[in-house]
Amino acid sequence: MTRFNYKLIIPSALLVFSGAGCLKKSVLDVTPVGQYTPANYWRNESDVVAGINGIYNVLTQEEGVGHNLYAFDDASDDISVDGDHSDFWEIERFTTNSATYQLHPTWGWAYEQIARSNNALIYVPKVPVMNEDIRKRSLGEAYFLRAHGYWTLNLIFGEVPLIQEDNVLTGNYNVAKSTVEDVRKLIESDLLKAADLLPETYGAEDKGRVSKGAAWGLLAKLYLFWEKLDKAQEYGTKVITNANYALAPNYTDNFTLGNQDNNSELLFAVWNKNNYNNSPINIYFTNRAWNGWGFHHPTQNFAEEFEPADVVRKQATLLSVGDSIPHQTTMIEIQDQDAYQMFAGKKGQFTGRMLPSQSSTTGYCVRKYTAFNPDNSGNLDGDLKQPLLRTADIYLVVAEAKIRTSGPGAGDAEINAVRTRAGLQPVSGATIKQLIHERRVELGAENVRHFDLMRWDKAQIINLDTIYNKPKTASPLEPYKGAVVIPGRTFKRPKDYYMPVPQIIIDQSKGVITQNPNY
Repeated sequence: MTRFNYKLIIPSALLVFSGAGCLKKSVLDVTPVGQYTPANYWRNESDVVAGINGIYNVLTQEEGVGHNLYAFDDASDDISVDGDHSDFWEIERFTTNSATYQLHPTWGWAYEQIARSNNALIYVPKVPVMNEDIRKRSLGEAYFLRAHGYWTLNLIFGEVPLIQEDNVLTGNYNVAKSTVEDVRKLIESDLLKAADLLPETYGAEDKGRVSKGAAWGLLAKLYLFWEKLDKAQEYGTKVITNANYALAPNYTDNFTLGNQDNNSELLFAVWNKNNYNNSPINIYFTNRAWNGWGFHHPTQNFAEEFEPADVVRKQATLLSVGDSIPHQTTMIEIQDQDAYQMFAGKKGQFTGRMLPSQSSTTGYCVRKYTAFNPDNSGNLDGDLKQPLLRTADIYLVVAEAKIRTSGPGAGDAEINAVRTRAGLQPVSGATIKQLIHERRVELGAENVRHFDLMRWDKAQIINLDTIYNKPKTASPLEPYKGAVVIPGRTFKRPKDYYMPVPQIIIDQSKGVITQNPNY
């Protein structure tokens, strides 16, 4: 099966990063004889398709959606950050400030995605001759991807500047922040347009492009965060009642190489490709003993959330010390701290398949984003796709909207669809507490938990203090012994609902963009 490639970085009208160039003259310092600009690039159908692919390409960037956005979920109770990134620690511990590094690329890559989308929305309608179905689809993709860029910014920063087509045409990029309400209105408008323009499905050559179901699904989530529960139910129902977006037969299909490409549940994913756009998510979540970077480790508190019978989801989500994974062949020396039954008395020997304890600060690693090449080379497989929006999420969006509007039991059918797929017994009369549990174990490590907790706190459904004031702990087994990994933290309302605007952005705007309150 073939599929489209993310390629071509189209000229962007919004700079993300800048740096000093080399002043030394060389044989390469020549005057270009031709240069693409947004105005002269979009000439024909091939340009349009490649240009739209260039928007998707932003999703693979490791400092954005490709990996570093998951640092924000490290603030939840499910995951603890590891590694040498002090900015990740600040995010986890609610000590961010306007100089915290990761905030700048988060802001920059989201606006790069928006800028490329804006260019497409301006110039695709002007291409004189092309297939009208492809023109329509391409505009739908651009609207969706612009909405997704603003969705990311809105979740993390709240109020942000709205840069649209008129800003590009007039060159007026230095604008003040818009309210959270107005940002959501633009996201809503873009997603409604996308839903109208996008096809329900694609042929084999276009797998990975966003569909009508992706637009409906993101609309449902937007409305849930917006407390428009009737709309969340309306658009979520469009997804879960459409056979084109059916749940995968097996939970593990969503995270297993070979089972992702034709998976109807993956409404929106980063379509990584070996030797082209290698999967950053695989690199950064796989533990260091197995050739990854191992930045994010599940906590004991999260491990305990799974019901005893919830074996399928727990094993698909968590790797514990002593677990193995197909095609992992790197040999690791057994050391003193590997004081588990399976390693007892084997100091100085080597293990290949089994996870050693020195690979994790908590005794756990994330299984969902770990895969190796089937050639037994021990290399990570860059084909691993990164799910960003799944149908199971939308089932639970609909369930929550129903419970909160009609009371306990109203969302049983949707909750049980997800539970049955996981091999669990159905529930009856499910309350919001059951819904919160299901979202936590179904969507674990998928960068939703922290944002869920914050919206539930805002709606006074939970009290975040009872969650974030508790320490994050490690496995009770040797050598961890339930040690405290991160002490209890203090969540300050309303300050910590949003991150501070990077100071460099405020400085570059000459004060037009202002800091978020309480920073």
